[in-house]
Amino acid sequence: MTKRIFVTAIAAAVIAASLPTAGAANALTAVPTRTKGQAVYVGSTRVYPTGYNINDNNYFKLRDVGKLAGFGVDWNEDTRTVEISTTRTAPELTGIADTAVTGATAKPTDQRITVDGKDVSMTAYKIKGNNYVKLRDIGKTINFGVSFNMATKAVIIDPNGTYVEEVKPTPSTPTAAAITKWNSTMDEFNEEMIQNHSDKAKLLAIAAKYGTTITGKANATTADVISALESMTGAPVDAISFDDKPVSLYWAKQLRKANGETVKDDTSVSDNQTSTGATVTDAMLRQWEQEMIVRINEERAKVGAPALVQDKNLMQWAQYWAKHLTTEFRHSVWSDNTAYAKLVGISADDIDSGENIGTTNFSDPVTSCMTGFYNSEGHRRTMLNPEYNRVGIGFAVSGNGDVYCAQEFMK
Repeated sequence: MTKRIFVTAIAAAVIAASLPTAGAANALTAVPTRTKGQAVYVGSTRVYPTGYNINDNNYFKLRDVGKLAGFGVDWNEDTRTVEISTTRTAPELTGIADTAVTGATAKPTDQRITVDGKDVSMTAYKIKGNNYVKLRDIGKTINFGVSFNMATKAVIIDPNGTYVEEVKPTPSTPTAAAITKWNSTMDEFNEEMIQNHSDKAKLLAIAAKYGTTITGKANATTADVISALESMTGAPVDAISFDDKPVSLYWAKQLRKANGETVKDDTSVSDNQTSTGATVTDAMLRQWEQEMIVRINEERAKVGAPALVQDKNLMQWAQYWAKHLTTEFRHSVWSDNTAYAKLVGISADDIDSGENIGTTNFSDPVTSCMTGFYNSEGHRRTMLNPEYNRVGIGFAVSGNGDVYCAQEFMK
């Protein structure tokens, strides 16, 4: 499904005699980029430079960018100058941690910066004594590759690449009629399809139930519904399959399968390996789970809901159910709870939870799932329910490289 994109603005790096003094400028609010869902990669490796969003643009710590892109950043105490060297070194992809904090302020820097001995001017801010720059500014100045993956909402640094100016796509505006149709009917259709995802007969019955409204035809066939879904514009992001396409296309594909058609799926790969060939370890799955708990609590704090505490039983249940989702995508029911509880020797009441489920790709599964859940009213309501105080999160990888997530909430 389509994911909302947070695009960093482009600013040209202008060679000048010196940077203007900006000490009198008003301090601006600096928001950690992780709260905006910004992911950064060097090639296929996820990295964690310290970054802030300022006036809807993303800025990263200059020293972090230097390590990741393989150029030198030094401090000359005698001249009080940040000296950048374009002599390339091997990128450092470990040992860099995102230390951005909430409540930080930023001021346009009056710090002198040179590149290979020449003064340069670029959009930069000083936050807590460190210099932060737009990635595209420094990419253009030093000449390394900077790109943005529109599908996964990820910034990609290519230390050995050449800087290319960003070309922004012309946005399309969905028709008012399509949006109205979706809002009035498709939310109900979508929810019923989610609940019966693995039952082909029920999917066809749901298509028949909503066929007249979706297509405008009194005796709409499954083929008519598929055609309407495939031509529909304005379908929203939702938490079912974040595959860079509207949810309407996803359900059209599922209905084709239910109708007996052969639908080409992604090329199969080995277990715990994504379709990009990247191997997902148990440690990575556990890290994603911890990151998601942090992200959920950040969103809950914004609405005054209490922070959730990680629950051992819920964590194990969520991990178990996420693995189940890789072969059968559906919400758990009471019989699933009781069977699992008997298996591990606990009470089924210990895992009788509110549940969100979703599937996504490898590039940034935490952000992708959180975006999908948050943009779906029902899933968002579950995540932010102030009555919940415990949480369990599970991630798993299917045989064809899709990542599955289960969120479990309890009082």
